[in-house]
Amino acid sequence: MELEEILLLRRSCRKFTEEPVSEKELEAILRAGEMAPLAAGDDKTTHFTLVGAGERLEQIRRTCRLRRRTGEETDALYGAQALILVSSAEVSADGIEYANAGCVIENMHLQATALGLGSCYIWGCLRKLRADPEALALLELPDGYTVLSAFAVGHPVGQPVPREYREKVSITRLT
Repeated sequence: MELEEILLLRRSCRKFTEEPVSEKELEAILRAGEMAPLAAGDDKTTHFTLVGAGERLEQIRRTCRLRRRTGEETDALYGAQALILVSSAEVSADGIEYANAGCVIENMHLQATALGLGSCYIWGCLRKLRADPEALALLELPDGYTVLSAFAVGHPVGQPVPREYREKVSITRLT
């Protein structure tokens, strides 16, 4: 698959099947995350935690449930069968570690799309996870690490349709 085709197919998936993601697919996604550009030296302070399908993922899913304005609770992981959390040993005043996490997750999105998987950047529910010592213990994070972002992945319900390119941001072209 060509890069532009992957870019046009990549979108946030919010409905996954119950089919597990294979170890081979997860390894390819983790490898793509490792290839992301990180600020100088941050490769030594960035950590990934892979949570595959099973009871541990279900406990994290319960912790991260979100309440909609209607009062209804919803699965913040959208039924994904794997979750990859990106953590850092430090969060500097300028927050470059969050930019690193964004680069990591974008690489993982592109790899998941190339593999025919669905994925979603998970952010909002992580406050609940960080505030729950029991849920954090499930992650077995190295001492001093903080969860910054997460990446849900699984087999999408339905096949993604490529979007048409359109300019989305304003661009000033200087010569």
